[in-house]
Amino acid sequence: MKARLLGVTFLTLCLSGCALEGPPPSTGFMPLDAFGQSVVGQDPTIATFNEALFAFTHTNMMQDRPADMALAVASLDAMAGQFSTGGRWITFDQIAKIQMLQARMRVRAILGISETAPSQAVIDQLVTVSHALDAGDQAAALAALSGGVFTRPAAQTLALLTHFPYVPIANHAVMTANADLFPGGGGNNRH
Repeated sequence: MKARLLGVTFLTLCLSGCALEGPPPSTGFMPLDAFGQSVVGQDPTIATFNEALFAFTHTNMMQDRPADMALAVASLDAMAGQFSTGGRWITFDQIAKIQMLQARMRVRAILGISETAPSQAVIDQLVTVSHALDAGDQAAALAALSGGVFTRPAAQTLALLTHFPYVPIANHAVMTANADLFPGGGGNNRH
């Protein structure tokens, strides 16, 4: 009887511990055509991470490149969720996972994107913006920056993507994640 009571108590404690844990972070994925032909033959997830890595460690090189910055922000958003929820990343450094989520939150705040916006919606709108800018269609880019996950005026958001500020937590997060992904150094700074 005592063993059964202890077993039920232990199970109750375990289940209550699970209830205290919040829901998993929203997770999205980059569309297959997000990077055009520039990443053909690469692991799509690593290509996505590399996009964020380059942009947030070389912010000065991203100035006046809003299409690339839109992809980088989308990539950071995607990887922050994937590192925290994907089975592929179960052994990934816990600190890196937390830092990536903090970086996503900070970058979203800069662009006026709600902390609770679904990651896939953020990614989809930013990829649409990037493709419109690559096609030279600023009107379509501004339309994609209007409403949805964006709360700032479209022109203001486009200006931020054009001259994105240095974000220390994003820089640190991608560097920590890169060290875990490529312990001997490496990563692909494609630009």
